[in-house]
Amino acid sequence: MASAPFLLSFLLICSAFSLHFSNANFVLPVVKDTIKSQYYTSLLVGNHPSTRVYLVIDLGNQWSWFACDLYGYNTTSHELPCDSPKCELYAPGTFCSAGSCGVDAYTPWSRGLYSNGLLEDTTRVYKQTKQNSLAQVLSKADLPNFPFTCANKGPLKGLSPHTKGVVTLARVLVSLHSQISSTFKVPRKFALCLPSSTSSGYNGAIYFGGSPDYLSKSLITTPLVINPNSTSPIYSPGDASVEYFIKVRSIKVDGTPIRFSPSLLSFDIKEGVGGTKISTMDPYTVLHSEIYKTLVNVFVTKATAMKMTRVASVAPFGVCFSSKSVVNNAKTGPTVPIIDIIMDGKSPLLHNKNARWRIYGANSMVKVSDSVMCLGFVDGGLEPVTSIVIGGKQMEDNLVEIDLETSKLGVTSSLLRMGTNCSKFKGI
Repeated sequence: MASAPFLLSFLLICSAFSLHFSNANFVLPVVKDTIKSQYYTSLLVGNHPSTRVYLVIDLGNQWSWFACDLYGYNTTSHELPCDSPKCELYAPGTFCSAGSCGVDAYTPWSRGLYSNGLLEDTTRVYKQTKQNSLAQVLSKADLPNFPFTCANKGPLKGLSPHTKGVVTLARVLVSLHSQISSTFKVPRKFALCLPSSTSSGYNGAIYFGGSPDYLSKSLITTPLVINPNSTSPIYSPGDASVEYFIKVRSIKVDGTPIRFSPSLLSFDIKEGVGGTKISTMDPYTVLHSEIYKTLVNVFVTKATAMKMTRVASVAPFGVCFSSKSVVNNAKTGPTVPIIDIIMDGKSPLLHNKNARWRIYGANSMVKVSDSVMCLGFVDGGLEPVTSIVIGGKQMEDNLVEIDLETSKLGVTSSLLRMGTNCSKFKGI
């Protein structure tokens, strides 16, 4: 498990590159579990003593939760009573659990809900403080009354073995970014920099309050949209989704549009399906079968023209190629057909053309062996809840900003082409 080296590397990087972080008031490190393809961070929770908790990052969970056997005996936490104002604020209409505000812990892979009381305790994040006009320092900042629950080992199934729970960054008041914003009076936005490897112990970060200066100017933005239908395992009628959705107009492969029913890109209000969301819990982008099959057909046609040799598929991927037939680019990874997700909105960086999330080979191809690489997109079947789920692989080493102040998503999809990215800092 990453522990002291994880934090030491993080502190050294932040100290060496603090000039880049002037827009980001608070920050946490991110590590990738390459076996599980999950991304996790750590929080110090409680006092006398505090407990370091490693947590998988989830953009869609309604609650942060820790394993009870890890945390349940910490005496500095306190439960929120059922009749408390905070219970009504965080969980209106909830049930009572032994007199406390009842909530449910879950993951996308758990088959049940694990009910317990809602707790609060002090947790700590890293704050960047300007020391003078030329430097900043990193220090710990207490975030009091951070809300979470605990669960038994059931929902841990499927999570990285390095972790003991989930921290939510969803569109909810109990999320870590919401709590940081309300406590420290910083803008309601955060930026994810998901790492592609764990080679240095620390590769990525979550920035709270804004993106780093050197990346914020290269963001291509698109409006966030609200899915009026909840995508959570438990909800009340009329609840909207707490996840982050965007409007996709089309998908192109090397400039060629792929053909599929446009209705898949919209929400079916009656059935509660469709649309496009981003997810840190899905390791690869998942597509409705109709979208997936047309994408693969066009990609294979383009790849064949580039002399790429197709080989037997390796689950969960539907199309794979011989690595020997693919040229590798130092900046953008394998030289393969470029995939563009055309989004709603205009991009000043692209002469006011539609906003475009460009996916180069580094984010589209997955190395499954020394001789085989596969297209890192997965067939989600004919009846998925969401038509397009943009997964972690496609976000790695690019900055993805969620700005709830302006209701926009920003992505730095041009960083690789420019020879830089958000999580691998030069000189380290």
